Amino acid sequence: MHTEEFGIPEDLRAVLGSVINRNAGKWLRFIVAILRNEADAEDVLQEAVQRVLVRNKPLSSEEQARMYLARAIANTALEFYNSRKRENLRQIPLREHILLPANALSPYACIEERERSAERDQLLGLLNEGLSRLSLKHYEALRLTILESRGLSIRDVGITTGIPYSTLRHRNRQGLRQLRRFLEQERRRRSQESEVRSQKSE
Repeated sequence: MHTEEFGIPEDLRAVLGSVINRNAGKWLRFIVAILRNEADAEDVLQEAVQRVLVRNKPLSSEEQARMYLARAIANTALEFYNSRKRENLRQIPLREHILLPANALSPYACIEERERSAERDQLLGLLNEGLSRLSLKHYEALRLTILESRGLSIRDVGITTGIPYSTLRHRNRQGLRQLRRFLEQERRRRSQESEVRSQKSE
């Protein structure tokens, strides 16, 4: 069955198909960063593509199609996020507020606490990712001197493990420097993505 029967030219579908094939992975990661759910991200991507097809706007090049679809994806993701947040506001008072004691958090505070908890989980995940990117010797140095140091100094850890103090201290500093660089790069990347989403939603 030809898509032209539904008013959607084959060439438009072909252009969008080519653009999606090259950018789908990046766009899905972008949506997941907003929604924190891969299944919802896939639904949002499909919905955005469907909207572009239905609008049937003339697109003069693949680059124009990419930019147009990217805006549709950002708008659809933000709409989904806001809709879900409004739904949570409606549900929480019914499910939790009535059951919570009088001195408990308000429904809105519950949502804020959930978001803070999600941010903490995100930071811990980011930290674990940064640690996993370190070389084995640098990871072991941080594990011994920070993660599992039990209050021992680097010198004491060196004596306990048999690793020379200067070597352990050097690996500790190098590992921390690499970890800090990774976290700063991720912070800048996410800040830029947030600015892009904000600009596209205006």
